[in-house]
Amino acid sequence: MSLFYNFIILTFSIVLLYYGARYLVRGAANLGRILGIKPMIIGLTVVAFGTSMPEFLVSLFGVIRDVSDISVGNIIGSNIANIGLILGTAGLIAPINLKYAGIRQQLIILLLGSLFFTILAYDGISRLEGLLFVLMLVIYVYFLSKTSKEKTELLKELPEEDLSIPKNLLFTFGGILGLVLASRGIIDSASYIAAYYGVSQMVIGMTVVAVGTSLPELAASILAQIRQESDISIGNVIGSNLFNMFFVAGGASTVKGLPIDIFIYRFEVPVMLFFTVLLFPIIFLSKGIRRPHAAALLLIYLGFILISYLWR
Repeated sequence: MSLFYNFIILTFSIVLLYYGARYLVRGAANLGRILGIKPMIIGLTVVAFGTSMPEFLVSLFGVIRDVSDISVGNIIGSNIANIGLILGTAGLIAPINLKYAGIRQQLIILLLGSLFFTILAYDGISRLEGLLFVLMLVIYVYFLSKTSKEKTELLKELPEEDLSIPKNLLFTFGGILGLVLASRGIIDSASYIAAYYGVSQMVIGMTVVAVGTSLPELAASILAQIRQESDISIGNVIGSNLFNMFFVAGGASTVKGLPIDIFIYRFEVPVMLFFTVLLFPIIFLSKGIRRPHAAALLLIYLGFILISYLWR
């Protein structure tokens, strides 16, 4: 296959990835609405799960096809992009004002989860550790469902209201099919392009693939901001980062184990932890993310992308 052909496949796959995730999120979020779940919880679970499916499928295919560096780069890079690129962009569109009182608790869970993942993944993630990660995520979702006693009527929530269960199931499974096809195309084309230009698979996974698989989160958060549903926007990011570490990495590891390049602990992993810690003073002091904060997050993220290409 020619280089041009692989660029076409990569572009088409990213577009298909976006639309597959869009319909998956639409169906899943509407099913959540039917159950009367409040916006933050939908963002932390239903929307986060739907928007994390691209990362999961790309990482799964990466493990199966022995290009684990793309899988790992995709996971770490997506977590960085979720905070720097997505919250930065969404916060520039409109200030992110938080209403959900449990946001501080969720931030602490995200930080502890990130530290636990960082320590356990240092020498790679075995199948047993992958199962442990998935189990921890199941416990987290169960905890959310039990502690979220308040159920509210959702009027402006993402996406548009549609109470047809068969239609939403069709959106959900159709979206999953689109994600499967798109993920296969992204892995194959990205691997070829990386080899052609001599760029490491880790950098490709950390940047191009990570941004591509983060498009659903970006779209969900932007639409949530436009609809003045900031709780969904921030909940989507926190939930997606947890899903990336414990569902994406854990689920992919149960298939074949996931080796980790120790080199990412010198720069990429510290950057992921830095972004996570940075959310605490921003959100605790301002009760949200103002435009200056959003601009700072976005600039730091762009700096990360530049250094990634120069360093590797």
